[in-house]
Amino acid sequence: MKEDAFSLIPDPPQEAVDMAKKLKRLVGRYYSVLESSFDEKGFYFTVILDKKTHPDNFEALRLALKKMNMFPRVVSKEGEWVIAIFRYPERGRYSIRVNILLLALTVFTTFWAGATLWEDYWGGSAGALEVLTHPRTLLYGGLSFGLPLMAILGTHELGHYFVSRRHNVDASLPFFIPIPPLIAPFGTFGALISVRENIPNRRALVEIGAAGPIAGFMMALPVIYIGLKLSTKTLTPDELSGMHYIINLPLIFYFFLKFVPLQQNAALHPTAIAGWIGVFVTALNLLPMGQLDGGHIVRGVFGERAKQISLGFIIILLILSFTTGFLTYLFFVLLVFLFGLIHPPPLDDISPLRGKQRIVAFTALLLFLLSFHPVPIYVEEFKPPHYSFEIQYASNVTYLLPGEVEEVSFTLYNTGNEPIDIEIGVWGAYYTGGELNWTSWPLLKGTGIDVRLEDLPEEVTLKVGERRTFRFTAEAAPGNITREALLLEMNFTSERAEKNITERFWILASPIRVTPSTKDFIVHPGNGIRYNLTVKNLARFDLSLSINVTGRWGVLEMDRNITHLTLGPGEERGVLITIFTSDSWSGEKECVEIAMRDEDGRLLGLAYAVLKAPGESKRG
Repeated sequence: MKEDAFSLIPDPPQEAVDMAKKLKRLVGRYYSVLESSFDEKGFYFTVILDKKTHPDNFEALRLALKKMNMFPRVVSKEGEWVIAIFRYPERGRYSIRVNILLLALTVFTTFWAGATLWEDYWGGSAGALEVLTHPRTLLYGGLSFGLPLMAILGTHELGHYFVSRRHNVDASLPFFIPIPPLIAPFGTFGALISVRENIPNRRALVEIGAAGPIAGFMMALPVIYIGLKLSTKTLTPDELSGMHYIINLPLIFYFFLKFVPLQQNAALHPTAIAGWIGVFVTALNLLPMGQLDGGHIVRGVFGERAKQISLGFIIILLILSFTTGFLTYLFFVLLVFLFGLIHPPPLDDISPLRGKQRIVAFTALLLFLLSFHPVPIYVEEFKPPHYSFEIQYASNVTYLLPGEVEEVSFTLYNTGNEPIDIEIGVWGAYYTGGELNWTSWPLLKGTGIDVRLEDLPEEVTLKVGERRTFRFTAEAAPGNITREALLLEMNFTSERAEKNITERFWILASPIRVTPSTKDFIVHPGNGIRYNLTVKNLARFDLSLSINVTGRWGVLEMDRNITHLTLGPGEERGVLITIFTSDSWSGEKECVEIAMRDEDGRLLGLAYAVLKAPGESKRG
C-alpha cells in the first residue's frame, strides 16, 4: 500500500496534495486503501470492499464528506473497486419566499378552478372570469375543490421531502405550479421538490421515489369517499346535452362505489374531482420513465436494466397518445426527454435492496394499477335522449298459389339514441273470403288463407342502432286457384317514443303477380312520377282487370288505355302508371295504392308508390 497519493497532473498545487492526504485518511477509516490518486476533477481511492459492511461504511463516508461540500461515488475499474470523491458545484442561495409566493398563487388558481367547477356542478351560468366576482362561489369552490386538491398535492411532495431528509438528502420544500383555469381546468400543474444533492443508494432511490405517490394516494382516499358521498346531483336531459368532459374512473373508485353507489347520470362533485386528480397524478408520477417517481423506483429495483423498461413505456405512451387522442401522454414523454431519458445512477449503485424496499416497490406497483386508466379523460358531445323507431320491409304484399306457404317479414329499427321497448299487436284482420276464425289464435284461419303469428313476440327491446327482423307465415289452401285477400293490420307502439304506427300487410290468394309491389319516389309538389309495373297472369284462363289508384291528396291521373287490362293465360304485360301531385302537397311521406280487381270486384293485385319530397327523404 502506497503512503501518498500520486497526482495525475504535473506540479499539483500544495492545497490539492494536502486534501488528497486528508481524504485518504478519511477513506481509510472505512476501507483498506490500496492506491490513491487525484486530478483536476476529483480524488480516487482503490479500496478493498466488503459488501456486508460497505452500505453502512459508504453512508458514513458520504455524511462526513458532505460536511466538506464533497461527495463520494463507488465505481468498478478493471476489476477493482474505486471510491471517487468530487466537490459539489457552487449552488445559489435558496429562499423560502419563492415557495410561499407559488403556494399563494396556486391556492388562488385552485380556488378559482374550484369556483368554476362549483358553478358548473350546480348548473350556474357564470363563466370562468365572472366567478371571480362571486365571493361565495369562490369560497365554496375553494373549500370543495381547491383545499382538498392542495392537500393531496402537498402531501405528495411532503412525502418526498421528509423521506429525503430521513436519508440525509437535502431537498427543498414543495414548489407548487399555478396555472389559470382559462388555460388548464384544474388550476395547477401539480408541485415538485428540488433534491439538491445526489441520491446515495438504490434503497434511498426506491423509498424517496415511492414516498410521494404513497402519501398523496393515502390523502386522496378520504377525499374520494367524501366526494362520492356529495355527488348527489343527477343531470337532466337538457344538462346532458352539449359538450362535456368525460372522466374514466380508475379501479380505486370502483372500490368506493361498492359502498357509495352513484345514481345514473350523476355529476361528480368538485371534491370527487379533486380526489380523481389526486390518483391521476399518482398514476402519472409512477410511470417508470426517466426521473419521474416511477423512474426512481425502477432504477432502484432493476439498476441499468431500467433503461429498457423506460424506453418500453415511452413507446406504449406514444401509441396511447395517438390512438386515444389523450395528448397529455405526449407532453409527459417530452418532459422525460427534457429532464433526461436515462436515470442517473445513485452514488452507491452496488448495495442491494432489502426486503423493506421490495415491499415499498410492490406497493407502488399496486397503487399504479389502482390509479391508472389508459384514457383518463376525453371530450364527448351528448344529445338529449331521443326515442324513435322505424319499420322496414321489402314488400307488404304477399301472393299465394294453392298449397303455397310464404314467409312475411318486417324489420324494426331503433333510430333513436336510447334503448327502446316496442309493443307488437294485431290491430285488425279483414278477409274477403268470409269470416276469420280467431278461436285458434295465434292462427288466423280463413276458408282459403291461414296466417300463423306464433313466432311474433308481444314486446321487443331494441338497443341503440339495432335492427331486428320478425317473420310470420301465410298459407293458401290446396286445390283450384282462389281469389281471396286477407288484410292484416299490425300495430307498433312505444310509450317512450310516444309513437304508434299501423302497417298493412296484404295476403293475396291470386292468379296474378304484380312487380315491383312497392317503390319509393322522390318528387316535388306539383310534379308527377311514372311507375312501371309488370303484371303476369298465372291462370289458364283470361283475366280482365280494372286498375284503380287512390291517395289522400292531389290530382291522381293515369293513362286511360290501362284503366282496364286484359291478360291471356300466362301472359305478362308492362303497365305504365302516371301519378301527379298537387301544388298544395306538404311533402310529407305519402303512400299511393294501385289496386287491380277482377270483373267481380275481387282484389287480385296491389302495388304501392311511396312518395316523398326531397327534404323529407333525408328524414325517412
